[in-house]
Amino acid sequence: MSLHNKALVVYPQAHANRLESIREYAATQAIELFEFTTEEFFSQPGRCLDQTDHVVILADDEDMTEHVNLAKTLNFSLGVIPLNPRSRLHKWFNIPTQPEEALQLAFSSDSTALDIMRCNEQVVLGMLMLGETPFLDQRSKTYLNRRSSLWQLLLYRLALVWSSLRNLLNIKPFAVTLTTGREVTLKTAITGLVAIENDINCAAARLINTSLSAQDGKISTVLIAPKSISEYLGFLVTAILRGEAGVKRLPRALSYIKSQYLKIESSRPLSYFIDGRKHEASCIELQLYPGAVRLNAGPIVQAGQNGSTQVKDTMKVDNLPLNETRLNMIQHHLPLFTRALEDDFKDLFLLLRDNAQAHSHYIALMVLSVIVASLGLFLSSAAVIIGAMVLAPLMAPIISLAMGLLRGDRLLLQRSLATIGIGVLLALTTASLIALLIPIDKITPEMAGRLHPNLLDLGVAVASGIAGGYAHARESVMKSLPGVAIAVALVPPLSVAGIGIGWWQWEVFSGAMLLFLTNLVGIALSAALTFLVLGYAPLVKAKRGLAISAALLAAVAVPLTIAFSDMQDRWQIERDLTREPFSIHGKSMSMIGPQVTRQGEVIVIRGDLVAEQPILLADLRALKTRLEMHWQRPVMLELNTRIRMRPTSQN
Repeated sequence: MSLHNKALVVYPQAHANRLESIREYAATQAIELFEFTTEEFFSQPGRCLDQTDHVVILADDEDMTEHVNLAKTLNFSLGVIPLNPRSRLHKWFNIPTQPEEALQLAFSSDSTALDIMRCNEQVVLGMLMLGETPFLDQRSKTYLNRRSSLWQLLLYRLALVWSSLRNLLNIKPFAVTLTTGREVTLKTAITGLVAIENDINCAAARLINTSLSAQDGKISTVLIAPKSISEYLGFLVTAILRGEAGVKRLPRALSYIKSQYLKIESSRPLSYFIDGRKHEASCIELQLYPGAVRLNAGPIVQAGQNGSTQVKDTMKVDNLPLNETRLNMIQHHLPLFTRALEDDFKDLFLLLRDNAQAHSHYIALMVLSVIVASLGLFLSSAAVIIGAMVLAPLMAPIISLAMGLLRGDRLLLQRSLATIGIGVLLALTTASLIALLIPIDKITPEMAGRLHPNLLDLGVAVASGIAGGYAHARESVMKSLPGVAIAVALVPPLSVAGIGIGWWQWEVFSGAMLLFLTNLVGIALSAALTFLVLGYAPLVKAKRGLAISAALLAAVAVPLTIAFSDMQDRWQIERDLTREPFSIHGKSMSMIGPQVTRQGEVIVIRGDLVAEQPILLADLRALKTRLEMHWQRPVMLELNTRIRMRPTSQN
């Protein structure tokens, strides 16, 4: 590496003691030094530069901008020796932290022509930050120490979370007009902005899904513009969890502009930070000057300069709120969920209004699906019942009901409720007539499986409602609706309830009808919540409908909770019966395949009791007594007794 023969050394008076090592290095390399304090140099820079046009400065981050500004104006080359080993200058310009290597680079005659970014005529070395961002001031100890240990990294992420969440509900997008160097003007609203120059490895740079160069003739600007609090939280999670590793896709709350010039205008003064120093203005102009300053920088920045300079601007602004209606929605405060615009839900509303009508094809499919389901229930054929689920059109008006509840649309509510009512009456009537015509009154396993609903069935209904609402809102996944209909099974419980009417059996009707109501309420509430999250109604407007749905859900959940508790109790009893053999009168007995039911307070146990010796009536009475003492409840046994004979051992 070739070195300058002459150089100015400019130093703060308070750090004059650092000159000794520089003098020693210059003496060994035959470099003639001209020493000036910072005050002397800035008071008469022209006189000082009469000696040589290469200046080596001892500087910190805050002093660097003045030297760069003067180097651009007077066209001298600049070598830098950071005063602080943790100075950001090491990272921005790849200056070695080892004193010997830093001196060699500072006196090198191979300078690099670096781009310079200015903001309202102020030099920006690292980055500019405007508004609310989740990124910390890079002068802070938390940021500088984040990679020193796992604990420091955790502390850094906690600080990010705290700084972002403390004003979360108060974040307000502010209107700005953006103008690029290609005279492209955008009127939008943002919550924050980060313009990056030399700090190309910062957390903001890793969120834009592209590689940056400090010397590409452009300013890289990250625009933070969430349309809701939930979208901002998603961006925050990405920034915290993926900020150090980079992302594969631009987060929905971010946009990206790469241009040589960018102007940000606002109707009110904006506070912004240049490399951590606060400023304020209502018009912020960012201008890049390519190759404006010759500076002795490390190989990383030089490598960036060797790449081709981009001519075209990069505009990734699809995520920016540009629609006037959208801007009016978010400027007062960020909604909890991203609101859909009229163009987003016009087609969906037309579809839901059509689905709320009891068309002739709806009536025909309803009757056919009930016939198929009823016959499948009598045959105890799961395949036939699944076919009925696919045919059933009940899912469509229930989704319309969900939207009507959410938006308080009375017409949609009335039509969807009427259509659901017609479908229920058709199902009950058809199934009861089939039960009267078929001379069988035996409850098949498929019927029995729909007589005791519990909280697990409610969980299925809620998940299916979410899927149904999402499928209606996203045309690309509408093909998944048959699968949703199969999962939730609306027609089979209605058919069982109709069969209960035909048989005049209240227990059959009530159990199956409870399952249908569980599905109906679960789907309606969860689909409404899904539409709310997708932005099809403001939370204020949706409160009444959601409250009604929640009340119905709570009412249905009471018997389901009791049923679930009862099922859990029966499972526990069955586990107790099969856990280990019983020893009765010296005989070892095992329970195989026990089935536990209730008749009031009485526990009814059916199954096989196996022993290697004959089981007598006295043995069964003793077993019954033991079980009653164990559970403190009366027990009824209906058991088949079997004798187990092991193979005879052969000598």
